[in-house]
Amino acid sequence: MLSKNRNQTLTERQILSRTDYRIFACGEEIFLKADAASLIAKRNGIFSQSETGSIIADGVFLSSNDILLTSFFDAAGGTLEFSDEQKDIFSIPTETGLREFKSGDLCDGKKARLHVLHHRVETSTKPWSIHSRILWKYFDYILTNNYGKVPPGDCFIFIFDSEDALERPWPHCSSHEKASVTRELILKK
Repeated sequence: MLSKNRNQTLTERQILSRTDYRIFACGEEIFLKADAASLIAKRNGIFSQSETGSIIADGVFLSSNDILLTSFFDAAGGTLEFSDEQKDIFSIPTETGLREFKSGDLCDGKKARLHVLHHRVETSTKPWSIHSRILWKYFDYILTNNYGKVPPGDCFIFIFDSEDALERPWPHCSSHEKASVTRELILKK
C-alpha cells in the first residue's frame, strides 16, 4: 500500500520511485530522449525528474494510471502498448526523432516483437541478488515507492527482436553493474 492510511484519498498519495531501463531494437541500443515539456505537463508532472536510463516518479499521483510503466512512456512522448493479439507497439522519442516498433516488423529477416526482461533486486539476503530474469508481458506494471530503500532498484531491459534473440546474454542496467563492483549486489546469470 502506498499510503499510510487506507482511507486516504488518491490525491494525498505520494510516490518516490526509481526504476532503471535499457532499450534495444534489432541488437542496437536505443537511447530515449524525453520531451521535457511533456514530462512536466502529463501525469501531474510525476516523471519530470526522470533522466536517460532512469524512470524517477516523484510526487502526488491522482490515479493509479499515473504510475503505470506505460504512463512514463506516454509522458516522455512515446508509446508502450501491449495487446492480447500480440500487436504490441513501442515508440520511443530519440535525438533523431520518434522510433516506432510494431509486432511483426522484421529484425534480420525474422519477425520481431517486444520482450521485456525484468531484473528485480532481492533484498532478503546480503549481499543483495537479482531475482531470476522474468520475461514480462504485461503493460500494467505499477511503479512503487522504493527510492532510497532498494538501491539500485529494478531494471527493465526492453528488447524488440526475434524470439531467438532471448537466447543471447543481455546487459543489465548500469546501476546494477556498479552495485556488483562494490559487492552490494550479486548478478546471477
